[in-house]
Amino acid sequence: MATIGTGGHGNGRKPVDMEIPLIPFIDLLLCCVMFLLVTSVWNSVGVMEANLGVDAPSGTETDALTLQMGSSGYVLSSTLGDSPLTLPAHADGPDYAELAERLEERHRLDARPLPVHFSPDDDVNTEDLVATLDVLSHAGYAQVSFPAASVR
Repeated sequence: MATIGTGGHGNGRKPVDMEIPLIPFIDLLLCCVMFLLVTSVWNSVGVMEANLGVDAPSGTETDALTLQMGSSGYVLSSTLGDSPLTLPAHADGPDYAELAERLEERHRLDARPLPVHFSPDDDVNTEDLVATLDVLSHAGYAQVSFPAASVR
């Protein structure tokens, strides 16, 4: 225990010395520090790099996938010269399973995951947009950019 002395002994006053329990205080402090250490890792878990409106400088264009999303479905193409792949939407919404399958197939063919330029239309639901970003993340495409033309 730690004691704080106020010096009220000799002049007829009642002593108002205080004892502070330091052990429980230190325990509480250490629990708070451990909580902060454990939760600080959550900052980097599940992070997806997204660049808004950033185009590559001219002459430095690298290989990339382009994913266009609209109410009619997805169009997946690349800068590698292959033909665009159209994935039509179902009556209840986009076909996430088909998109995941095509992205995983593409991921197996490429030596490294390509950056994705994601261009959603204005009429796309926020839920569908987030679900599509989840599909991209689970398929191994963590570098997603939104081209300047789609950012308003």
